[in-house]
Amino acid sequence: MCLFRGWIYDRVVVVDGNIVFGLLGFEPARKSRLNRLLPGVTCDGAIAFRDAVIKGNQLMLQLFAQFCKEGINQKFKFVHVVLTDGEDNKSQISLQEFLRYQQYLEQELPQNILQTFYIGVNVENNTTVQKEMQAILRCSGKSASYYPISSNEINEIFQKIQMQIGIRIQEQELIIANNQARIALKQQTYEPVVSMQINNYIVLFTLDVSGSMKNNWYKVCYAVKNFLGILGQNDLVLGIIFNDEVKVLTVNQQPTAKKVQQPSQPPRKPSYQSRQVDQTSESCCCQIF
Repeated sequence: MCLFRGWIYDRVVVVDGNIVFGLLGFEPARKSRLNRLLPGVTCDGAIAFRDAVIKGNQLMLQLFAQFCKEGINQKFKFVHVVLTDGEDNKSQISLQEFLRYQQYLEQELPQNILQTFYIGVNVENNTTVQKEMQAILRCSGKSASYYPISSNEINEIFQKIQMQIGIRIQEQELIIANNQARIALKQQTYEPVVSMQINNYIVLFTLDVSGSMKNNWYKVCYAVKNFLGILGQNDLVLGIIFNDEVKVLTVNQQPTAKKVQQPSQPPRKPSYQSRQVDQTSESCCCQIF
């Protein structure tokens, strides 16, 4: 039975399981345009990492609120894959604001609902990135993980995330033989890990398209393509790209995506009730260093 029959949210309309995408940009994984749109992206500009992550957080909260109204919130699990290759140098949201928002998010979407996977490409020697990621993880509780990797490990880490959220890789040995040679090959197949409860996934890809990503962008496209290939018919995906600014890639019907343009008005600060934080306490998760 379709989970979405007759569901309407703002300008996102779902009829018989097919999303006519509008305001939010979520779309069925098996019909996603990301495989077509991502290779057309031009990588240049700076890095608005925090602004992009907050944008994804807000979209998840909006969608989850609607799921709660419809009584189907227990059927979905959010997965947020965030990839960057450098320190934030362009966000309008400060690090302290970002950390407080992650505290708020962990309360609204705890570990059993949301898992966030931060991927840092070639940043192992960047002490600023490492310290900020440690602070982010402290504020996010058990809902977030961080993987510093080399550019050659991009597809591998995406496969690791697949397994962590419940996708098991099975290897089958195949033998190809003729009169002259006998070759053994391994074939990988993907299937959901068997469990008593079936989860449908909502996967957000928040991807750095700054200038330094240019030489590794094709690896990201390949990894996303493989990830999409194992998602099911009731799974949803959304693509966000960021450099100087942030763009929900799947929200507009565009054949390519160039550098995100500067908006005429600055984005609004995230709307949430922040908790009072004791900046002098050593146990405060929002302390950076």
